[in-house]
Amino acid sequence: MVSKPATKDAVIVVGLGEIRVSRDPASVLTCLGLGSCIGLCAYDPVAKVAGMVHIVLPTSEGKDGPNASRYADVGVPTLLEELKKLGALSLRLVVKLAGGAQMSKAPGHQATFQIGARNYTAVQAVLAQHRIAVAGVDVGGNRGRTFRLYVDSGRATVTTVGLESKEL
Repeated sequence: MVSKPATKDAVIVVGLGEIRVSRDPASVLTCLGLGSCIGLCAYDPVAKVAGMVHIVLPTSEGKDGPNASRYADVGVPTLLEELKKLGALSLRLVVKLAGGAQMSKAPGHQATFQIGARNYTAVQAVLAQHRIAVAGVDVGGNRGRTFRLYVDSGRATVTTVGLESKEL
């Protein structure tokens, strides 16, 4: 899970259900095309350790296996453990979230397809269990986003389809 890029400003794509952690200042952890998924990034400014998880669904309902980190109830704690292995402390983590859009607009099924909102609620609940505050949020709406975390500084940016990039 620790990513070691070979080039300056190396983009490390965090795919569906994946977790990536890095202490390489040239790394940019990136979730591309977040729709209803939640990208969660965490940065310890003292240990200079960064991580990102790409949450696809709110709960694993007891499922495990190689893809279990796609669920908020598994992915978030696993990310925290990976960061801890590299020297991060949860009390120092700066956590930011992006995604959670309402991408499906099926008539009469709005409540059924609110996966983005359910993902966001689930991620918040897991973070609350670990007593971790959220420093920045860009969730909701109905447009996809790309989320980036710059390991050198902990700076997080969100680029929403049709809008300019912004820093969280």
